[in-house]
Amino acid sequence: MKHKIGLNLDLIQLPRHAELGDYDWFDIELEGIQVGKSRCRIESSKFTIFSIMIYPEFVLQGYARTVIDYLKTLYPLIYADRVRFTARDFLLKMDFLEESECLFVWHRSLSPPLESTSRLSPREEPLFEKA
Repeated sequence: MKHKIGLNLDLIQLPRHAELGDYDWFDIELEGIQVGKSRCRIESSKFTIFSIMIYPEFVLQGYARTVIDYLKTLYPLIYADRVRFTARDFLLKMDFLEESECLFVWHRSLSPPLESTSRLSPREEPLFEKA
């Protein structure tokens, strides 16, 4: 399933495979070129991010921020689990709260609204498929 999350950025949900574990995988593409990948878990009450990896040649261009901003429009509760030290400042800038050393959480009711310049509108029902 493909979702347009930015002007030329797409988030593509890959089918679940037992050999890849109990995760939902997403490719992040810019005009058809893969710029990153994300490993997550979709559940009825929350969305958990285990990793968002933007490939080195595409870092610092706002792609991870765009992915998180998009997910915030879909889910009222997002966890970032097993967070690496290098990602902590980024998550804090994205309005996540640190619950423990490796667990951060974002909750819509505890965060300021997304900027009005965003092209995204809040949705009540998640668009991604649950396994």
